[in-house]
Amino acid sequence: MNVRDKLHELSIYVPEGAHRYRLGKGCLEWLRADHVEGTAALFRMPVTRDQYESMLGAGLLCTMDRVVESPYVAPRVHDAVA
Repeated sequence: MNVRDKLHELSIYVPEGAHRYRLGKGCLEWLRADHVEGTAALFRMPVTRDQYESMLGAGLLCTMDRVVESPYVAPRVHDAVA
């Protein structure tokens, strides 16, 4: 499974032509493969609280761009120490 498939599993729309994404202010910014920093995003999609929490829980949010065709790696679960 790749990141695109995981996003679809979480009911997150991935537009055609999108190669990567980043978190914007209340939205996801979808970018093309040839995106140059400082230029407009291909598509901006508002993110609901549920979508945000689902992506956060799945480890799909980070400060850097995330490539949608890269392999999905679930976040490590740390055992709570009682």
